[in-house]
Amino acid sequence: MPNRRRTLAVIALIAATAVSGCTGPQALAGLQEQLNQAADAVNDININMSVMQSTIDSLRVVVANQDTTIARIANATGVPISR
Repeated sequence: MPNRRRTLAVIALIAATAVSGCTGPQALAGLQEQLNQAADAVNDININMSVMQSTIDSLRVVVANQDTTIARIANATGVPISR
């Protein structure tokens, strides 16, 4: 994740440097705004990925508990289960 930020910063610097020689300050301000919006979007994606990973981890715990419960019920009733 830090590599993405570093890469985005390098791309922003290169783009700003390349564009600064042939555009006015208003165009640079627009470019900077777009780069800020892109950085915010990447940050939002990272946050969403963290939330999804947390949800997946929680669901794994629930499935493991249900699997254990099913195995205990099957064992108590003498029903064979395959794994």
